[in-house]
Amino acid sequence: MSKLAVVVGATGTQGGSVVDALLQDPTYRVRGLTRNPESDAAKALAAKGAEIVPADLNDESSLVAAFKGANAIFAITNFFEPAMKLGVEEGKKVEFAQATNMIKAAKLTPTLEHYIWSTLPNANALSKGKFSVPFFDNKSAVDDYIRQDKEFLAKTTFLYLTFYSSNVFFPVYLPIHVKSVNKYIQTLPAAPDTPISSLSDARQNVGIFARAVFNNRARTTGGTYVLGSVEDLTLQSYLAAWGKGTGISPAEGSTEVLEISLDKYRTIWPGYGDLMGEMTAFWGDLREKSWTTPLGTQPVKVQELLSEADAKQVVSTVDGFKGAAEAFKSAL
Repeated sequence: MSKLAVVVGATGTQGGSVVDALLQDPTYRVRGLTRNPESDAAKALAAKGAEIVPADLNDESSLVAAFKGANAIFAITNFFEPAMKLGVEEGKKVEFAQATNMIKAAKLTPTLEHYIWSTLPNANALSKGKFSVPFFDNKSAVDDYIRQDKEFLAKTTFLYLTFYSSNVFFPVYLPIHVKSVNKYIQTLPAAPDTPISSLSDARQNVGIFARAVFNNRARTTGGTYVLGSVEDLTLQSYLAAWGKGTGISPAEGSTEVLEISLDKYRTIWPGYGDLMGEMTAFWGDLREKSWTTPLGTQPVKVQELLSEADAKQVVSTVDGFKGAAEAFKSAL
C-alpha cells in the first residue's frame, strides 16, 4: 500500500519541487498544503495527481486536519514573508510559531513515521556571536525545540538546503556589467575564494533530495542532519559558472568577485541586503565549517542517499543557470 506524504507549502519553490518528485514515485500518495487551493499553481499540482488541501500555518487545528493519515511530512516555513511585512524580530516570532504549530500537529498524527524539517545552521552559535543571520538562527531554534522530545526526534530528519541559482536574480547578487573592462562583477562582503555550497535549480533538486531522504528513513531519522547540495564551489567559481551557464559572460576571467566590507555592503544594500550580507560574511568567516550542525558534526551529504536514477535527475550548477539564461538576460 502506498504511503501518504504531506507537503507543506506545496505551491512554493521547495514544496512544489517535493510534490513533483514524490508524484514520480508510486510509493507515495501526495497531499499538498496551501492557503489557496484555488490558485493556478494549486490547480496545476492537482492536475498532476496531487490532493490539494487548504491549511494555515498560523492555525494549529487546520494543520491537525491536513496532516490526518500522514506517514511522511515535509515541513517548511518562509521567514521572509512575515519579516518583510512586520520587521525582522516580529517575523522571527511568526515563523517560530508556525514551525511549532506544525510540530504540535504532527505529534497528534499517530500514523506519522517520518518528518523532514527544512532548516539551516545556527550562524550566531557557530561564529560565537560574531554574526547573526535571522533566517538561519530562527530555523535552528526550531531544531532545538524538536530535540526536546526524543520520541518526535526519532522520526525527524533535519535537511539543510544550500544556495539556489535563482538567488542570483536578487539585486544584491545580480552581477553588474563594467563596460570599460567588459566584465561582470559582484561586490560581496567575503573573499572570492570563500566556499559556497550550490543547490543549483531548487525547483528541480529539492524534491529529488527530499525523496531520497524519505526513501532512506532508516538512515536519516533520529535527528540526522542531511546536506542538500549539488557541489562545493567558491564565490569566484560560482560566478564563473553563472557566466558560462547563461552564456552572458563565458570567457575565462570575464567575471570577478570583489570583496568589500560588511559595513560598506550594508550602506549599498540597506534592508534586505543586511540579511544577505550577514549570511555571505558568515560564509566568508566560517568557510568549510559553515554547514556544521548544532551537534558539532558535519551533516550527511545527500549524494550518499541518491539512487543512480535520482543522481541522473539532479541539475548541476552550470545547467541550473542554463535553464534561466533568458530570464537573466532580461534582468540585467
